[in-house]
Amino acid sequence: MPGTGIVLNSRLGRGAYLIERDPNEVRARRHPMHTLNVWMVGDRDRPALIGGTPGGDGQVRWNMQLISHLVDHACTPQEAVQAPRTTVHPGSDADVIGSPLRLRAKDRFGTDVLAALATAGFPLDTLPPYGSGGLAQVITRRRDGVLFGGSDPRGEGRALGL
Repeated sequence: MPGTGIVLNSRLGRGAYLIERDPNEVRARRHPMHTLNVWMVGDRDRPALIGGTPGGDGQVRWNMQLISHLVDHACTPQEAVQAPRTTVHPGSDADVIGSPLRLRAKDRFGTDVLAALATAGFPLDTLPPYGSGGLAQVITRRRDGVLFGGSDPRGEGRALGL
């Protein structure tokens, strides 16, 4: 907020540091990293898909998986938000930068998929069915104008229509 010294950024308490020369160092005229993002996919100059997910460093990966579920696999919004997703850990926190990367995958992928990932050489952490972030909300619009929503069971959202 200009003139107040207050920075409006939801990652400031977690993703900004007092470490000199760190890219996310808190000081004048610096803009610490944030991961706030939502997405919109158009169809003939009109929005067709809109969605997003909170979750820090996992957001970009989770959002691309949602879009792939909707576009590449013709999932309904509810199927897309309920589908298991992956992310990579550690993220961008200063205390873990440079640590070895591990793939995090929901156990709902099933033992065959998880075993194939491990066999392919991915250091793997298996996560509970609906745990560890990735909450998503999605709205799609068909060409006839009908809207469909999907709300992730990981959170308290609801898809309602009028």
